[in-house]
Amino acid sequence: MNSSTPLSREEIAKREIGVTDIAPWLARAMTIGFLALVFAVPLLHELTASNVEQGGQPAPTWPRCAAIFTRLPDVAAAFDRSKGDLWQRTLAANHNLLKSVDVYETGLKDESRLVERLLGPTQHALTKWGRLGNEKAYLGRDGWLFYRPSVDYVTGPGFLDPRVLAKRAQSGKAYAAPAQPDPRPAIIQFAHDLARRDITLILVPAPGKATVQPERLSSRYAAVGGALHNASFEQFKHDVEREGVIVFDPAPLLRENWLRTDDDQFLKTDTHWTCQAAQTVAETLRGLIEERSLLPPRPATQYRVRSRFASNLGDIAVMLRLPDDQALFSSETVKIRRVFNGDEPWQPDSSADVLLLGDSFTNIFSQEAMKWGASAGLAEQLSYALQRPIDRISQNDSGAFATRQTLAQELARGHDRLAGKRLVVWEFAARELAVGDWKMIPLAQLEGGQHPLPPGEGAKPDLFSKNGGMIVVQAMVESTAGVPKPGSVPYRDAVTSLHLTGVKATKGESPADQVVVYVLGMQNNRWTTAAQYKPGDTVSLTVQPWESVSGKYGSLTRIELDDPDFKLIDLPLFWGEPTP
Repeated sequence: MNSSTPLSREEIAKREIGVTDIAPWLARAMTIGFLALVFAVPLLHELTASNVEQGGQPAPTWPRCAAIFTRLPDVAAAFDRSKGDLWQRTLAANHNLLKSVDVYETGLKDESRLVERLLGPTQHALTKWGRLGNEKAYLGRDGWLFYRPSVDYVTGPGFLDPRVLAKRAQSGKAYAAPAQPDPRPAIIQFAHDLARRDITLILVPAPGKATVQPERLSSRYAAVGGALHNASFEQFKHDVEREGVIVFDPAPLLRENWLRTDDDQFLKTDTHWTCQAAQTVAETLRGLIEERSLLPPRPATQYRVRSRFASNLGDIAVMLRLPDDQALFSSETVKIRRVFNGDEPWQPDSSADVLLLGDSFTNIFSQEAMKWGASAGLAEQLSYALQRPIDRISQNDSGAFATRQTLAQELARGHDRLAGKRLVVWEFAARELAVGDWKMIPLAQLEGGQHPLPPGEGAKPDLFSKNGGMIVVQAMVESTAGVPKPGSVPYRDAVTSLHLTGVKATKGESPADQVVVYVLGMQNNRWTTAAQYKPGDTVSLTVQPWESVSGKYGSLTRIELDDPDFKLIDLPLFWGEPTP
């Protein structure tokens, strides 16, 4: 090679590797330091972890960092229990292993004393000095916080872009069914199922604060005129309206209110709108309903309203996982308008001709667990605006399918929540259009109990009445729905689902051989005992009919079992609590 020809970076690197001189003592020190760092985390976790029972479970005999090996018998059991040929049984075992690895990795991090002690102070320093949030929260201006999925909905690519749809269809966990990314087929099918019963559907995609008040995120948006939506929103709206769906988009209305009055339409450190914004949406929705004559006239109700104040630290601030004594974000006090029927707080009416399906935007001022007050949410405001009773099915999170799935379950069990309905208002967070799982749930196949419970397999209320409303059972966990990671969703509590087989009563009479049981899997951002259940476990639960507690727990985030063929929908449904 000519001496004047410059050497490439690769050639220089190869020459330097051959002449690099590292002293033996330095090589040993670096090796020892690296190994010490690798083993320090699990060793510290073992030394600081409690050896007493945790969450009702005995302390493990294996080191926690090696606990994944304790799951191998469950993988083998999954192979033995599964049906089909060798390949199908191997896939079932592999899915069990992948899920176990995911649960193990998440649990190892969440139970780590090192993470527990360092995460809060580290996040506090990053937030205070670096103006950095985390994977769920963005820091805005003047102490405002933004939920990342809502910001990504606005700034990301169009959710109907074919490349985006294809990518989302292939994403998700390897052991779970892929999400249905396109919202249009599910919405149109739902509208057609309702139309067969002469029921009109109104969609209400609740906007995030980045759509309505982007100035609170960055001064670069100060010159923005209208509301900011995802690039695909107008195409989506056009496509579903062409199929007869009415789309009521509150974003322009709330944006106009913000620009005209300078009154915030959203809570400062929370993902949700204010009570006044929900009231405005309800009153404008009433105008649309009256303009299109979607409901017959009826005598006005005697609803009354009372104002009060509610104070709370928003869910986005909680998701930052700052130390309990942090002073970066303080509780916010807001005015709410509660609705009463006489002297009693408003309650949904299953006989009403209007059904509201909603997520946390519906629940934020209705559900005590969300700590922003009660009897003042979207259902209450809409009922007061219409001056007529309405029915409500609401559930935090998964607005793309959760309430439709609950409706389908009730229809399949012979409880027709659509009887007498003329109008269904379906509210869901607009971000669900870009991130939700738009499962196809054909109501037409389930109406009128066409999948009725097998004879004698119902909740058997008489059995429970004889045992004080509860029965203690022992059963094997056939499958679980999983529990969200604490801090990963803007909700403190979550209900999960168990499919139990071989049910035997230890107190009272067994209600059925197989059942589906809802249990509290996360409470106040901490996993419960039930969160640790896995397939193959034998558990003891005190159970009661789900209907007896659905008013208390039904609107919480609920993780359902995978049931694409509706094989589990016929099973008796219960609420369960671990037996001490």
